[in-house]
Amino acid sequence: MAEFRGLGFDPVPGRPDAVSEAARHYTAAAAQLGEAPSPGEIPEWAGRSARALADRAARAAAGLAAVPEALRAAAAILDDWAGTLLAHHRRAEDLDRQATAARQAVTTAQDDVEQAETEAQFSPATQPNLTAARTRLTARQDDLDRVLAEARELERVHTTEAARVADRLRALGDGAPLPSAPDFRGVTTHLETFSTVGRELGVTVAKTPVVPVTPPPGAVGAFAAALGGR
Repeated sequence: MAEFRGLGFDPVPGRPDAVSEAARHYTAAAAQLGEAPSPGEIPEWAGRSARALADRAARAAAGLAAVPEALRAAAAILDDWAGTLLAHHRRAEDLDRQATAARQAVTTAQDDVEQAETEAQFSPATQPNLTAARTRLTARQDDLDRVLAEARELERVHTTEAARVADRLRALGDGAPLPSAPDFRGVTTHLETFSTVGRELGVTVAKTPVVPVTPPPGAVGAFAAALGGR
């Protein structure tokens, strides 16, 4: 995780590489589930147990039918989020560099004020130097405050966009329309923490189909393997 010592806080928590990797896993899972064989036709002479098994397999296949599409949609959302999250990190790194420089300038200005105060105690004629030093300190502090304010605005946008991405992921499982992206001018948009997204992905995939089913072992194995499970 990045450390923003100049800012003193992390305005853009999250890992773009982890989000991208999750998107790849979901795309692979969708592909493998799409390759799962559908139940074959049961001949007329088959017994009752065979027909019952075939019926269960058919219901399982129906229950899994919507999962690949949901996974592909989730992957698209994550890919989009990863790109914006990366842009947020780059913006935060730039602000952190500015904050580091601004803090150094404030420290230098404070030293100048202390020196000027000492000189003014022994030489009243140097009072104008003290006034100028204090003015510079105020200006340098204003510079730092401006950078920190920009970082807080970035944090606000980041958090708001994170909530929007979570809403879009929840909408995948509900069948609701995906919320449109808000227009954040001046700052590139995207997510707060990957943990929030991951939690909503889990909820989306785990939602029970309309008809309760038990997926066939082969499909479950393919899904787990695609997600990196064991």
